[in-house]
Amino acid sequence: MAHSSVQQSCLSCKFFRPTDVLNGKCRVDKENLDPGDYPVKRHGHCCPSWQDTGQQYYIRCGWVKGLHMKAEKESGQ
Repeated sequence: MAHSSVQQSCLSCKFFRPTDVLNGKCRVDKENLDPGDYPVKRHGHCCPSWQDTGQQYYIRCGWVKGLHMKAEKESGQ
């Protein structure tokens, strides 16, 4: 069951693995692809294979927010 406050996007999909502030890799077809061949997707994209990741979504949001804060701190010095 999907959370009512979570929008369908790659960042909230169980097949998605974020790699940086804007992008990640889609592992929906991991049985047929090598890890280096996983397609790169933006956090806001969504495909028909989307499945809710549950609590992991909030962990990912915190991780991305931390990367933003780190980048801002480094660029401000």
